[in-house]
Amino acid sequence: MSTGDPSAAKVRDAADAAAMARLAQGDESALAELYDRYSPLALGLALKITREQGEAEDVVHDAFVAVVERADQYRPDRGTVAAWLVTTVRNLSLDRSRRRVRRAQITEEELRHEPLDTVSTPESLTAAAATQSVVRRALEGLAPAQRRALELAFFEGLSYPEIAERENIPLGTVKSRAARALAALRDALAGLDDELKRTGGEPG
Repeated sequence: MSTGDPSAAKVRDAADAAAMARLAQGDESALAELYDRYSPLALGLALKITREQGEAEDVVHDAFVAVVERADQYRPDRGTVAAWLVTTVRNLSLDRSRRRVRRAQITEEELRHEPLDTVSTPESLTAAAATQSVVRRALEGLAPAQRRALELAFFEGLSYPEIAERENIPLGTVKSRAARALAALRDALAGLDDELKRTGGEPG
């Protein structure tokens, strides 16, 4: 997809615009045409940003879904299809990367506890099962609103403002719910040693 030849670029851009018009009318072959032309570029860009093959492939999928959903909004006078797609892939890739980092930060900063043995010995497997049991009971013991806030922040990677918008509640409420939920989990994990001693290494 070289842009070195201006005339070739114009022909390509015109073909892209025509494909978008067909796609807006429900012509699925137009999507296949655009995918064949731009998926290598999209995957390369997504992989460079996310640095994970699976993440990059998901980004490309989501980008072309967006192309289908917004085909009727495309206006050639606002830019080329290539530029639009590149921008979409970039934004989706950055969003995924930020969410992954945010999940990692929550794991390290908010749910930190002593690491279990990395070798899968019977003792380590038993301890892991006990940990899961303690965390599960801690989650089940939370108020539904607190558990919801924690799940959205940790498992879906949403920021507190994003949770507030999705749940239609004040930002301060989200923060207080998440803080209480995290405190409950920390307390549960802090008591893990007592749990193991009391049960002899078996989850209760």
